[in-house]
This record gives sequence, structure tokens and C-alpha cells, in this order.
Amino acid sequence: MDEPPKSILILGAYGFIGSTIANALSSAGHRVIGFGRDISYGRSILPQIEWQQGDLGQYCDPQSWSPILRNIDVVINASGILQSSPGNDVTVTQADAIIALGSACEASGISCFIQISACGASDRAQVDFMQSKARADEYLLASSLNAIIFRAGLVIGRNSYGGTELIRMIGAMPYFTPHLSKMGQLQTISLSEVVDAVALAVKTPQEFAGSHDLVEEGSQSLNYIIARHREWLNFAPARWHIPINPFLIKLTANISDGLGWLGWRSPLRTNAVCSLIEGVQGDSRQTNAILGRPAKALNEILNDFPAGKQDRVHARLMLAMPLFLAALVILWLGSGILGLFKADEAVALLGQSQLSPLTAKLLVVSGACADIILGLSLLFRKTVRWALAGTIIVTLVYLSGGVILTPGLWLDPLAPLIKAIAAMGLSITCLIALDKR
Repeated sequence: MDEPPKSILILGAYGFIGSTIANALSSAGHRVIGFGRDISYGRSILPQIEWQQGDLGQYCDPQSWSPILRNIDVVINASGILQSSPGNDVTVTQADAIIALGSACEASGISCFIQISACGASDRAQVDFMQSKARADEYLLASSLNAIIFRAGLVIGRNSYGGTELIRMIGAMPYFTPHLSKMGQLQTISLSEVVDAVALAVKTPQEFAGSHDLVEEGSQSLNYIIARHREWLNFAPARWHIPINPFLIKLTANISDGLGWLGWRSPLRTNAVCSLIEGVQGDSRQTNAILGRPAKALNEILNDFPAGKQDRVHARLMLAMPLFLAALVILWLGSGILGLFKADEAVALLGQSQLSPLTAKLLVVSGACADIILGLSLLFRKTVRWALAGTIIVTLVYLSGGVILTPGLWLDPLAPLIKAIAAMGLSITCLIALDKR
């Protein structure tokens, strides 16, 4: 590398944007330190960089940052949360913590602070995501720091995450696609160009101080972006374009907000929907000045990495995942509740074996309670992985019990035990497909 290596602290270093930035800067010879809550996950995807464990929500005092900033030359904030949920407050994470970090950087003599913000960030925005981004941006620009703010449009990359994953999921719908009206115009930017801009800023930060939009020259509707991704995934054009009532969009957003309090980070929450309605647009001339050329248009971005089989499978699997999990919740909760209400019938069935009535009753009630616990645990993102593993184990126990105690059930015309094998397969599919994050 031409310039001496720098020590760079990256917030959100295992995220969609942050991980790519961290990998690029590390490959360029810089010392990179990733900051995040789950550093075990961080080490699994980026073992070549150093890691510092921490929760932004606990770092709202400048003094808390001081030990972390020792021997740091550059700070890059690529973190962000779409919407508040238990343990995640948008204002605290995206404004209070970043302002405290900026103050600590000033005290530590760190001059370069690179902030990955978003087009539309404003204190007049409708959603707290944009308001909190704007608040941090304004503080950094007014500080003594050499602050560089990159306001990115809709970021498109090789991997799917957040908004790009949602677009691919919608594009993967069989036979039809929703027609989304009253949505604003969107400008995209490739993930690689965001990384290029950051790398340039790290190299010569004094040349890039200030706020810069990162967007393509043109803009397009969300319907076009979805259609283009459907084509990119090599799915057949949709036969039907079904208009979606704004009330239904709002209802979906409200339901997604509720699921957020169970730990599920759906890209369909209110903040995301409002941002799409307002549109994502910026000044492409600023991008041209940063990159020395126009940013790639959406078609160019997608042509850079043709979709493969894994992209098509993943898109349709993620589309079906909520249905899979909902089916499992209904199956296990329903099984448990019916087991309690129909306990006598189940005891009578087990009574055909050599078990005593008391033992049979105990097995039925304990099994029903286990089913209910597993069904409820499937509702929460924090417990869903062990709950899925639990459903597999419990199903194997039921199947083994069926062999020993009620072998006749294997020949039952309704095939309850055979169907249990299919349900176990669904649990295995969900367990494999669930992102660790």
C-alpha cells in the first residue's frame, strides 16, 4: 500500500456494509478493530481482524469510549438499527452513542470520523431512524473532527440483507407480484462503491470532509427495482400484478412492528415502509465528485454478479420462512393444547400398552406441556434456535415412543407418526436457514 497502515475502529463491522468495509481495509494492510455485541459471530466471518465487544446502548458517555480509542487513527460508523425493539433504542444507538463517541474522538485527538448515513436523514423526517441519523450527522459536522458523512441510497450488494433481502423475497413470489403504489422514487448505490468511497476517505480524509450523497444518477420506482431483481434471479415474469391497498401495507407494517418486540427484525416495519413512501433520493453530482465518475446504475450493479442457484433458493426460502415458522407454532401449540383437553383419550390410547393409568397420564400431560413450551418459544427470535432443536428432539422421542408403546399408530390411516417426520423435516429446514444474527 502507498500510505502507512492505519488503526481503524469500525462499528457494525459484521453487518452488511460494515463487514465488506472491514474486509477491504484489512486486505489493504490496515489494522482493523471491529466493535459489536456478538464478537463470536464477528470472528467467524472476519477472523483476520481484531474484535472489541460492546453494546452501543451502553456507550453513551464519552469516557466509556476512551479505553477503546487508544492507538486508533480512524473511526468508521457502519452500524444502525432500523427500528426500536427490546434492548435496541434507535435514538440511543444512532444518536446518543455516536455523539458520545464523537466527543471522545475529539478528546483523544482522533481527527478522522467516517459516518455511513442515509439519504433522507433529516430532523424533519417522519421516522426516528432518519431523525437519529441526522442528529449524529449534524453533531459530527459541527465538531472539530474531520468528519466525513456518506449518505447512501438503497445499497445493493452480493449478499442480501435488510431492504435488498426484502426485494429479492418479493421478486421470488410465484406467478404474481404486488403492485406497490404511492411509493417514492429510489436511487441505488452498489455496496462496492460505498466501500470505494470509504477507502478513498481513509487514504486522504482532508479531501473529503463534509457530507456527500452516494447515489446513481437516475431513479426508479420500487416496482421496477423488484421486477429487475426478479429478472436477475431468472424467475419467469409475473403473470399477475396485484395492487396492494395502502391499508394492507400499514397493517403489515404494524404486525411487523409487533414482531419486532419479539426480537424479529423484519424489513417491513413502519420505519422502512415510511422511508419507501418518502423515497430515497440524493444528489448524484456529489457521488461523481467522490468517485471521479458516475455511480453504476442498477442494471450495471446486478450485471456485476449474476445470480446463481443459491440466490434463487435463498430468496424463495426466505419468502417461505415466516409461513414455515407460523405452521410450526400452530402445530406445537395446537398439539399441546389438544393434548391437555383430550388427555383422557390419549391416556386410553396409551392404556393399550403395559403402562399404568397414572404413568400414561403423566406422560400425556408432560408431553402436552413440553409442546406448549416449544410452541411459545418458537415465537421469540432469541429462543427460536433452541426451540427448533427441541422440536426435533421431542419428535424423535415421540417416534421412539410410538415404536415401543403404540406401534399400531404407524399403520393408522391418518398416519400421525409419519406426518411427524415431515414436521421434523420442516424444523430442520428452518434451523439450517435461520441467520445466526
